[in-house]
Amino acid sequence: MCLGTIAQVVEVHRDGRAIVEHGGRREEVLAMTVADDDIQPGEWVVIHSGFALERITEAQAKDALAIRATDPDTTNHKETAS
Repeated sequence: MCLGTIAQVVEVHRDGRAIVEHGGRREEVLAMTVADDDIQPGEWVVIHSGFALERITEAQAKDALAIRATDPDTTNHKETAS
């Protein structure tokens, strides 16, 4: 299973590329895959394999980042008796 990465757009270039930042590092992606209209610096996107796949709201980005930062061992799991 592949998961996209949540990133914030830092720069947008006229040739369909953009620079995004995630996890403290910057990466160049193809921004032309976001169908609506051009993405802008400051917006949030889901990226995967070098492509910006979808624009998301800041609230969606923060929620997704918070979920990913959660330690899976701290969630409530029911243990079954053997």
